[in-house]
Amino acid sequence: MVYPNPLRIGLLLIFLAMVSCENDPVEVKKMASDKEFPVSTARNIEIVYTDSARLKAVLNAPLRETYLGENERVEFKQGVKVLFYGDDGKQSGNLTAGYGISYSKTEQMIARNNVEMYDALQGKRLNTEELIWDQKTGKIRSDKFSKITSKEEVIYGDGFESNQDFSNYRILKIRGIVNLSE
Repeated sequence: MVYPNPLRIGLLLIFLAMVSCENDPVEVKKMASDKEFPVSTARNIEIVYTDSARLKAVLNAPLRETYLGENERVEFKQGVKVLFYGDDGKQSGNLTAGYGISYSKTEQMIARNNVEMYDALQGKRLNTEELIWDQKTGKIRSDKFSKITSKEEVIYGDGFESNQDFSNYRILKIRGIVNLSE
């Protein structure tokens, strides 16, 4: 009895597998065009923002991806932390989020997933799941559940609007207010 050579059988199987596979060029191109890939990726970044040689903010993120084209944007998929500074050079607040995205064409920045913004000057803290900053209008807003905590009270509601320095805000569709001074 003659046994077939295992090497020949293996090579034959590999050859058959290669011959039986066929890729339609149109399908390959369509699949590739559906995927967007970043033009640049940076890890463990720190970006310092200044205005007239004065420190305004420091952004830290474990990952930054830049996308070009029709939907041009910068994404912080692993979270972002921003420290804000006042004219005196002291830290005036911070913002943390599990995800961040900035669109250059619309000049909007969006923070999502456990968003917390703290204003040290006013002693106020905002917690929400999404925060949208419109750079053109200087407004901050959210239509998600929001909670603002100050020394005097905690306000709960669905939605939030404010100017960008958080000095003039309002909760939309208030669910409740807890007075802390009593």
